[in-house]
Amino acid sequence: MISSSPIEGIPSRLWTYLLSKALIRSDLRWGEAGSKGINRLVETLINDNYTITGKNRFKAEFVTAGGVALSEINLSTMESKKFSGLFFAGEALDIDAVTGGFNLQAAWSTGFAAAKAIADNFF
Repeated sequence: MISSSPIEGIPSRLWTYLLSKALIRSDLRWGEAGSKGINRLVETLINDNYTITGKNRFKAEFVTAGGVALSEINLSTMESKKFSGLFFAGEALDIDAVTGGFNLQAAWSTGFAAAKAIADNFF
């Protein structure tokens, strides 16, 4: 069923939201989505924009536990092992740590590794 993400670690609420943005019903089977539906989902994953409107109102910034499992990606390039050309960085990854700068360093380092791999392989 489409209702569960094919990428381990994507929270079900996020996946359901992405399906709705792509106008795909979550009760369908993958084969029923058709190429147009799958293309809309890919377009949403690649090109959707999100606006950050501020910090948590409780002023509590923490590393987000959960996300894409590190075993699912090539750690030197941050590319998905399952889906060629799909890269992850920062808090999209399942990195759990004490706050105090580690989450920022992890975001910068994984973002750099992904950007370098993309530039080296695609441009």
